Amino acid sequence: MIIDKIENATLYAALGDRLTKGLALIQNPSLPDKAPGKYDIDGDNLFYMIHHYATKDKDEILFEAHKDYIDIQAVIEGAETIGWAPADTLEIVKPYEPDIVQCSDPDHYTELKLPKGTFAIFFPNDAHKPGCHYHQKGDVIKVVVKVKI
Repeated sequence: MIIDKIENATLYAALGDRLTKGLALIQNPSLPDKAPGKYDIDGDNLFYMIHHYATKDKDEILFEAHKDYIDIQAVIEGAETIGWAPADTLEIVKPYEPDIVQCSDPDHYTELKLPKGTFAIFFPNDAHKPGCHYHQKGDVIKVVVKVKI
């Protein structure tokens, strides 16, 4: 898992071509103007989704993990908290369908605070619980880039 400011995204270019393209995408200043939905870059290898939503209480959201994709989650407007835990420490509630598994909360996990202008990268071994309140309920615009491993 990596967390940083969007302005520092280019520092991670050594992580591979697709990840570099995904990180360049989150720096696009027109992202807040895009409609919610899925946008293709390179078919199933690299695509992104724009999400607009209100954050929820952490008890309303399950952890998730992926087996075939790395997630780059960037907060464009608003702020949220994302839970993080090693995926192999969680109990599966809903099995993979097709790339997402949902898990129950562990006894202990790390809460990442992502204000506007920050991003996190979640690898397949990183379970994450996105969309939780930051300090209070708030509206978020977020881009999620899916990078096939």
